[in-house]
Amino acid sequence: MTRARGRRIPLTRGSSPMPTSARRAAQITFDFEGEGEEARHWLDTAYGTMLRLTGRMGTVQHHRADHRGIAFDHLKIDARFAFDSDPMPGLVVVDMIDGDLEYTRGGVTDRCRDGDTVLTSGWDMPFSGRSGDSYEVRATTFTAETITAAVEDVAPDYPWQHIAFTSYVPRSPAAGARWRATVDELVTWFPEVDSPVAHAEATRLLGHTLLRTFPNNVLGADDRLEDDRDLRDATPSTIRRAVDVIEARAHDDLSLAELARACRVSPRTLQYAFRRHLGCTPLAYLRRVRLDLARQSLRDGTAASVSDVAARFGFYNPGRFAADYRRVFHENPRQTLTRAID
Repeated sequence: MTRARGRRIPLTRGSSPMPTSARRAAQITFDFEGEGEEARHWLDTAYGTMLRLTGRMGTVQHHRADHRGIAFDHLKIDARFAFDSDPMPGLVVVDMIDGDLEYTRGGVTDRCRDGDTVLTSGWDMPFSGRSGDSYEVRATTFTAETITAAVEDVAPDYPWQHIAFTSYVPRSPAAGARWRATVDELVTWFPEVDSPVAHAEATRLLGHTLLRTFPNNVLGADDRLEDDRDLRDATPSTIRRAVDVIEARAHDDLSLAELARACRVSPRTLQYAFRRHLGCTPLAYLRRVRLDLARQSLRDGTAASVSDVAARFGFYNPGRFAADYRRVFHENPRQTLTRAID
């Protein structure tokens, strides 16, 4: 992949889903399968913009999973084509599964092949490019609201309108691998909106991963004076306030930014305090409290099922929940529930 030089991806508010991760999907039911003009029209409609695809349109297969704020798409096109697109109504990250693609936007061209990840488009940014003989991608789209929430979590006072990604490719091979592994997991287990805590946790995780994958001016805005102040305020009294908030609001969708505001410190101060005095992060502590509450629900019979209690306390991946539960309590959650029923 050709690495992009420093460029700004402008962001403006808007909402619309678009393109999902890096592992080839085993069995997928496509929402659309067709070719020619019918396929061109479908893609323009699905992505909310004029893609202006040129070239022979072979068979196009497309599937979308829209999770309100995050959307995953799986797209296969069996043809060589070019595109000269208007801006997308979302921030789009593409993971190449097969084939090769070339994207040009903001004066920068990235060439990607299977296994690569690239930030293809920001709001208000047109882009163009071309494909090889065929290609297959999974892609992830963020709405402005989702990006705003992620920025607020890591830098509450930073104006989200000024966020700029200074490269369109991951900051390192390891960062790209982490991104693809995270999306692989969430594509499979993304919780529904009727489980609000679990849905918010999954959305927040993906937003944070985006900011840590692609170089940007939010995470690069730290200075030494802020570090010194945060370390100075990372006291036991900060921990006590945070623990009180967690005890009262463990059932709620509680982000790091909200917890820090309730404690009247910055998110970084809260991170330092927990690391210094408890040896863990605030969200790891919150997760441990939620595990304990889940166990109580399984034991007292107020949980209808293991999956029900997992979703209620924000564990969007049932397999991960079961593994964490077993590690802490030395039995499977289903064993706890069975004892309660007996």
